Amino acid sequence: MEQTENIQVVEKNGIEIRILREKCIGAATCVVYSPSTFDLDDKSIAIVKEGQWDELTKIIGAAQSCPVVAIEIYQDEKKLYPTV
Repeated sequence: MEQTENIQVVEKNGIEIRILREKCIGAATCVVYSPSTFDLDDKSIAIVKEGQWDELTKIIGAAQSCPVVAIEIYQDEKKLYPTV
């Protein structure tokens, strides 16, 4: 896991999730759609959880639910969401 003040990057089994922390507003829709993958930290900013993740379709649904597009999803280095 790589994390700076502005971005968290976590890769597991060919799936990479990037949370653009400066964009996150703490709406927590990602937690609702993919509770095994996402949580909020003590500043109410989204984070990727350790342990078993939800299936990829749920993770993408969580990213799509984010009102400020603060979550990016990659598979095998190809960007799945958001698409251009």
